[in-house]
Amino acid sequence: MEKQRKTVEQTVILKGGGRETPVKMRNGVILLPKGFSVAPRRAPARHRTLKAVTVNLAGLRDAPDYRPQAITQRLVNALGNNAVAALLGVNKDRPGRWVSGQDAPNEENRAQLADLDALVGHLHSAFTPAQARLWLEGQDAHLRARPIDVYRLEGAAPVIEAIRAFEQGAFA
Repeated sequence: MEKQRKTVEQTVILKGGGRETPVKMRNGVILLPKGFSVAPRRAPARHRTLKAVTVNLAGLRDAPDYRPQAITQRLVNALGNNAVAALLGVNKDRPGRWVSGQDAPNEENRAQLADLDALVGHLHSAFTPAQARLWLEGQDAHLRARPIDVYRLEGAAPVIEAIRAFEQGAFA
């Protein structure tokens, strides 16, 4: 018999575009009002000259560790089935079905799996598992928000940028 979790609901303020918008947050998930759109963060422009490089990709072939089934298994091992499902916004049975080969993720879910896999890789390189949990759920000065919320709204890129900033000692 599964325990019923107590629903925790609160109102938070989203800041952006020169305005503040009150929104509901239920059990750590921000519920955006109808018609509310979130523009992705733009990466700061990098001012360096790139040297042209020629790479022979003739040897590129299917690598078993990068198939959706393997990526999902790696994420379920690291985070747990329910956390993977919640972060991807899919039903709790989906990651297990992808791992077992009963079903395959659609194109959007494959992109989300790759995004989450990259984030988890960066988390493992910068933090212990306990530190990663605390960092993801706490306020980050670089993001000016909780990294887990930024991931849910904008994807892994700004969170990975914040991990890199943290590793370099930049806190604001």
